[in-house]
Amino acid sequence: MDGKILLYQLRQLLEEPSTSSYLDDRTSYDFLYEAACAYAEITKSLTGSQTITTTATTSAYALNNDYMNLYVTNDRNEYVIKYYDGSGYYYIPWRDYGPVFYQNSTTDQSIPNSFSIVDASFESNISSAATSTGTATLGECNLTDTGQTFLTTISPGDPVHNTTDASDGIVLAVTSNTVCVVALFGGTNNYVTSGDSYVIVPQGRKSLLLDPASLTAGHTITIPYVVKPMPVYSYSRRYRFDATVMPAIVKYAAWLYKYRDREANFGDRWYQVWEAAVRRHKGASDKSFNKGRWGVNFQKRTLTDRSYR
Repeated sequence: MDGKILLYQLRQLLEEPSTSSYLDDRTSYDFLYEAACAYAEITKSLTGSQTITTTATTSAYALNNDYMNLYVTNDRNEYVIKYYDGSGYYYIPWRDYGPVFYQNSTTDQSIPNSFSIVDASFESNISSAATSTGTATLGECNLTDTGQTFLTTISPGDPVHNTTDASDGIVLAVTSNTVCVVALFGGTNNYVTSGDSYVIVPQGRKSLLLDPASLTAGHTITIPYVVKPMPVYSYSRRYRFDATVMPAIVKYAAWLYKYRDREANFGDRWYQVWEAAVRRHKGASDKSFNKGRWGVNFQKRTLTDRSYR
């Protein structure tokens, strides 16, 4: 379902006419995006991987901007990443960052013992002016700035503000170093005109932290992860889910609307439908990946590093 159909179905579910001011497009897209992210996180239905090449004595590496959660576990139910040193593969387990901090390992080694996922420092806001006009098409437009390097500084989902037009929105895609696609709402024109001042606010990012740092450069790390959905804030874009998922996502967005207008009891019925759909889809996914079996682990978890012994 594309963005236009999602808005239509949400309006029909809430029984709001097209002239109603109760449902505005920006809020509706926000609620639908929240639902899509929640679905992806719970069901792990969108997955990808990132490959990193080690640098000697370096422990921290930036993760892709669409990273949401770790994905693959070993037979002890520990999250793992794959580490290749040129001759063999090693599956390195996740470890909570607290014990890593207290242990304070400063001796690098060829194969790290474990890894953690930590917050990265915030990227600076990008404040500049557009260098050409990008008129709106189906609710989105190009923001062009020949002085930028968008591919390395921003990502889909970042908030954007056109301070000249007084519109606000979100980055939908980054097509080159100098061009990104945005959706804008609440302004005079809701598109970007040459000379318009804008601000893009990068989202929070995550980093991979090896413990200890890799002693050798050129090793390869493969990180399977749950992917955050690309935002849908215009008529022509769509979520990368099967069509059977979308009714549940619409009901989650409707539930959020009902909480906003304090009809929580009525909205909770839609949440129950959403929850049942998520359980059903997650169960089907788990079976397809052979995750439905029960297992018992009699290993004792240590208090010092939260690993298994």
